Amino acid sequence: MRVVGPYGTSFLMPNHPGSSLLMICTGTGSAPMRAMTERRRRRAQLKEGGELMLFFGARSPGELPYFGPLQKLPREFIDNNLAFSRIPGKPKHYVQDLIRARAADVARLLRGDHSYIYICGLKGMEAGVDEAFRDVL
Repeated sequence: MRVVGPYGTSFLMPNHPGSSLLMICTGTGSAPMRAMTERRRRRAQLKEGGELMLFFGARSPGELPYFGPLQKLPREFIDNNLAFSRIPGKPKHYVQDLIRARAADVARLLRGDHSYIYICGLKGMEAGVDEAFRDVL
């Protein structure tokens, strides 16, 4: 697997029409993921694109700024996985926990020739996501 940018402020959709997207985000990092998902939804009639799998982490369900529309999309279109770390009386759950729980599906996407990974959100989640990818592979 080859890892490349862009790094910083821009997210670009892959040019390959059959690409699968593995999107991992926290908080407002969901905004570019929602935009890419919406683009794919609008182009569905062109039979463009492979799988969409999203892992989103927040403190609580009340922090789902862009997820109303995303949660209404069919599972055949996007595979949404939500982790919450601050729900009273429940253990903390993070995106890396979800990645490990979905290891077989994540590994299949990571090994795909036309799979792209997008990560956006808190800098602190990067190490956990890297470890989860190592565990999955």
